[in-house]
Amino acid sequence: MAYTTLTVLAADKAGDEMIALMVGADTQGGDGFKFANDGKTMVLVLDELAAGAGDTITFEAVVDPDGRSETTLTRTVTLKKIFIYGPFLPLIWNQSDGTVALKFTTANSKTKIAAVRISNPS
Repeated sequence: MAYTTLTVLAADKAGDEMIALMVGADTQGGDGFKFANDGKTMVLVLDELAAGAGDTITFEAVVDPDGRSETTLTRTVTLKKIFIYGPFLPLIWNQSDGTVALKFTTANSKTKIAAVRISNPS
């Protein structure tokens, strides 16, 4: 499966205008997204659909070295709302390449996504 790699944005006191930096979920081409994760990264999802049932987002978990397995996390993203997910414990959520993998049920340009790393206070 080919994933679109999201650029992880840094949340800091300078601030960012998030909507302009978000990626349209239609770019996934039916595959999914991934982002580098150090345990301080969160995913921001904005669903701007005017009507309909919204979308479903699924995060892919892995089995940790002790054999514990988090179930794959699936959440509904309802229309005209903003959601934030995370942070993600690397031991449970990071794939072999150090990224968290996720996908949407549908590919729609009205669903936007961004990965944001919470930086240390300054």
